[in-house]
Amino acid sequence: MATIIRNITSYYQYVNDELADPRTNNFFLVSSPLPILLIMYLYHKFVRSWGPAFMANREPYNLKTQIILYNIVQIFLSGYLAKECLTRLYLNGYYSMWCQKINYDDSPLELVVVQRVWLYYMIKIVDLLDTVFFVLRKKFSQVSFLHVYHHLGMCMLGFIGTKYIPGGHGVMLGFINSIVHAVMYSYYLVSIVRPQWVRQWWKKYITQLQIAQFLLLILHFGHVLFEPSCEYPKWISFMFLPHNIFILFLFSDFYIKTYILKKNKTK
Repeated sequence: MATIIRNITSYYQYVNDELADPRTNNFFLVSSPLPILLIMYLYHKFVRSWGPAFMANREPYNLKTQIILYNIVQIFLSGYLAKECLTRLYLNGYYSMWCQKINYDDSPLELVVVQRVWLYYMIKIVDLLDTVFFVLRKKFSQVSFLHVYHHLGMCMLGFIGTKYIPGGHGVMLGFINSIVHAVMYSYYLVSIVRPQWVRQWWKKYITQLQIAQFLLLILHFGHVLFEPSCEYPKWISFMFLPHNIFILFLFSDFYIKTYILKKNKTK
């Protein structure tokens, strides 16, 4: 038994410390997987069990002010990250959009990259408040499997990306996703501040934008598998692609049921 425990401990230290990028391994919520796993567990328990039970005999909370502030923060952070990727990495040719290896040096720009990767990871944790707001407002129908799975998956991908592979080809994920989120949270902000401005077709096209995002990312990560000269680790694509293909399937299924089948039934 003692040997088994030593082997498990040794393997954990190898995966958690030796394989980790030393530039980010001491960042907040990165040095160990336990805090993020606890956050994900508590989130899932709250939105699926504790929250609905707590709200069962209560009126929905009025969170308009909090949601407005939350949306403004999300728009600012998403726009900021998209701008950083575009101006610091892609427009000046420092990063290649076709294939970009991970640079593990301590140059000033690479240190900025790893800090922004960590910030993106933090935003994915903040994103969990979306579902908490749904529960506290008794919008239980919004707490779908797709919604919860997507948020949990992004938290775990954010942790792995920050701890082991901060930078390189994977930065494109954060760039595209930040653009989509800036648009999405702008829509949410308008819908709560000026609902009379909202048009029914806006939400449909935002869903199309999300689907386009996943298609682009599948192509972005998939092509490195067939590019022998690309030095980006191929195991990342093998890990990321199944998750992203599943998310694409879920979003496409939602789109078909919501905007095609329902529309045909109303004719």
